[in-house]
Amino acid sequence: MTLHTFKEFNFYAEITGFKEICSEQANTYLKNNRKTQQQNMAIQFFNPNLIATTEHLYFATLNALYAFKHNKNISKSLAMETLLYASTQHQIQKAIQTIGIKSNMTEIAVTIISKNTQQITNTLNDLSNNLQAKPCNTVLDLTPKKICQIQQAFDITPQMIEVTTQNKKTDLALINLVIEKVALLSTKI
Repeated sequence: MTLHTFKEFNFYAEITGFKEICSEQANTYLKNNRKTQQQNMAIQFFNPNLIATTEHLYFATLNALYAFKHNKNISKSLAMETLLYASTQHQIQKAIQTIGIKSNMTEIAVTIISKNTQQITNTLNDLSNNLQAKPCNTVLDLTPKKICQIQQAFDITPQMIEVTTQNKKTDLALINLVIEKVALLSTKI
């Protein structure tokens, strides 16, 4: 677990994952806590099979915060805006279908965004207790299977990776291409 700082926006974010969980418990947690979330806090779950490492969610969060600061947000909530950027979609329903959690999942990726670090810690602990699991960053790591799924979901061709690689590892090229697509979403609005 690593707390990320977004100084320009006066926000912090925890980006992590959980494994060996029941996705229905995760959905129930979100539904129960969406209503009680304070204006300066957001929590969002993602399909970890389509997350190209922590960097992917870091840049989705950064872009969502930027969109809200400059009144360029698509959605009304920071959590949903982060999901939109992570999915590279500008329609909420498509974003949920693309990168939202599914009913049979046993792993999830999570972002918790707040201006208060203690609130993030408390939320993470509460989530961990509710899911009966400890945070696990390995669900965010790239695997050969995930690489194929990400390429397909984000329409990244082998040629794009080859052009981007330039003495870099293929994994890094894929991460950079996904982050580029995340950043380009704001130009489509």
